[in-house]
Amino acid sequence: MMSLDDWITEARRMQREGASIIDIADFLRVFGENGGRKINAASALGKEYGWSVKQKLELLSWTEGGVTDEELVAFVPSWFPGKPSIPS
Repeated sequence: MMSLDDWITEARRMQREGASIIDIADFLRVFGENGGRKINAASALGKEYGWSVKQKLELLSWTEGGVTDEELVAFVPSWFPGKPSIPS
């Protein structure tokens, strides 16, 4: 199982390489399917990028089929607004 720190590192790499929020959400879904705690990963990622609680919950909801791709993109329109607050 991938650790939370490893997941965040990989999500950063994916973002730098141009991944979409949908790509990251799918990566979060797989992380959860493999025993990772999605709530912790979404919270850490959201904290790093200054997301609101509602944005973090929308990301989690997408992984469970609760929102569509379009709804997720609308909730996180600037999805990675610049550099993370935590150095890579």
